[in-house]
Amino acid sequence: MIAEQIHIGIVGFGPKGFYGLERLLAFLNEKTEIPKIQIHLFNKTDAFATGWVYDCNQPDFLVMNYPNQYISLKPHTNPLPVCDLLPFTKWRAQRSKNSEEFEETQIAPRNEVGCYLTSYFEKLVANAKPQITIHKHITTVMGIKHEGSRFKLQTKDIGFQSPYFDSLLLTTGHSPSITGRLENAKKNDCTIPFVYPFSETMKHIGAQEIVSCKGIGLTAIDTILALTEGRSGYFNGSSVSGLAYCKSGLEPKLILPFSRSGIPGIPRGSNTVMLKQTSFYLKRFVENLPKSSAKFDFEKDILPVIKQDIVAAFYHSLFKRCNFNFEPDADFKNLQKAIDRFHEKNSELKRFSADDLLFSILNTKKNQHQAVKTYWKFWLNENKKEASPYVAAAAAWRFLAEDFKYLYRNNLLTEASKIRFQQHYFGVFNRISYGPPEINIHKMIALMDAEILDFSFAKNPTITMHSKQLETDAVTQKVHFQHYVDARLPRGHNKKKSEMYSNGNGLFSFENQSDNLGEIRCTQEGNPINIEGNSIQKIVLYGTPTEGTLFDNDTLSRKHNDTATQWAKDTVAQLQDTKMAYSYYEK
Repeated sequence: MIAEQIHIGIVGFGPKGFYGLERLLAFLNEKTEIPKIQIHLFNKTDAFATGWVYDCNQPDFLVMNYPNQYISLKPHTNPLPVCDLLPFTKWRAQRSKNSEEFEETQIAPRNEVGCYLTSYFEKLVANAKPQITIHKHITTVMGIKHEGSRFKLQTKDIGFQSPYFDSLLLTTGHSPSITGRLENAKKNDCTIPFVYPFSETMKHIGAQEIVSCKGIGLTAIDTILALTEGRSGYFNGSSVSGLAYCKSGLEPKLILPFSRSGIPGIPRGSNTVMLKQTSFYLKRFVENLPKSSAKFDFEKDILPVIKQDIVAAFYHSLFKRCNFNFEPDADFKNLQKAIDRFHEKNSELKRFSADDLLFSILNTKKNQHQAVKTYWKFWLNENKKEASPYVAAAAAWRFLAEDFKYLYRNNLLTEASKIRFQQHYFGVFNRISYGPPEINIHKMIALMDAEILDFSFAKNPTITMHSKQLETDAVTQKVHFQHYVDARLPRGHNKKKSEMYSNGNGLFSFENQSDNLGEIRCTQEGNPINIEGNSIQKIVLYGTPTEGTLFDNDTLSRKHNDTATQWAKDTVAQLQDTKMAYSYYEK
């Protein structure tokens, strides 16, 4: 009698899928005996381990938005990986022949991070035990069918004969959200509903045409660079002396970015690496919660505490700069008294409010375009300072997010305020604390000086699609465009058009954000919750699909919301179950 083989699937194979495979192989490597195991990796393209974000073939001007020292494939828990995984700085230093100290502070192109992922993916596969076969499937998984204790997959590849899967890890990232947007997009000759890959989506945009760009965040900056630097334009000078853009003649005549607020992201300087958390009001709030706590309204109960930490971060930095004595562990009332004393002695200095940071109002007396440039130049100047209170305040959320995760993960926000956070404050905090690297903002200013990039319509313009027109209420100003680009990364799942999640025979259910959009319901461990309210134990979500329950799923983080390690451990533990392994082992 031949032993029935074990089939394990990882659906969506970007960095999170890579991490899941690495943990699975590590746990299997600990076993002296394992059955024959077939591991199936499913990805829409051949960019295994990188996904489209870190595709090795993308241009060099698409860069990371944080320094190299924060990038590492090394797991944060045992067991050891099946091959040595060097941190990115060490791996890059070996290739560049620069010192590791130098590489730590550099901002790498995303394609190089992709090469890093790809090289170690190949090493993982090469070091897998001989009883393990790894299959790569370039296709889209459209549905999952629950049959007994196992699962079968439906894919776009009509030739794929699905085995019975004993365990599944779903790491689909933003792909279902992107698919939903593409399917819902109005079909016309001027709209581009999603921008990646640029070589395909924007190749029909002609030279000297006018492009309206919905969004002014990280994706919009990528889009703007693709339409300029990606079309043979180039930048002269340096970030110190100032950059100048040299036109190729292939660029659009104008690029017109806009958003609801009209406020762009705050550039991240290298000095933020040195910052440490100095204020702990939210941490104490979370630590002092009773075991059974009522749900909180984010804006009424949590946001005021976050604002206290932002104010404290600002004044702790300012007090140190001014050699002003204060008690850093004081409660907020006593901090306010210290702030009052400080401003009595320094009346020429403007009092800081967290609202100044969170809900900035640009000075548009001259015009919106100039206001954006002034805003960016202010933050670039603050980044030059050794200890800027403004930079400390902007960085505060990166520390506070750790404690906010606890509230989010444990469902301690009211449903209405959770939706309010997802739809409004998520973007606010990203804009403040996770903005673009400085070099990209220097490039944006150079494009403004070259009169290609124009922010005159940046704040919530009126859009008339049939006449292809943008109009601003600030002044009587109109402009006609040839192309309308949605340069935002979609979030949430279309409940009717979300590929396998809405075609899962009741395996998945959604938390409503709107009539069409929702987040997948799952446990803290990543197990999806079906339409009957029960968790599915042999399926685990990892990364973006868990955002209805787990907050802050950084693409490259191995530690944040790591549901893959327990999935891998549980999957290997099930090998001892005679129902799964049939007690036939390959020695």
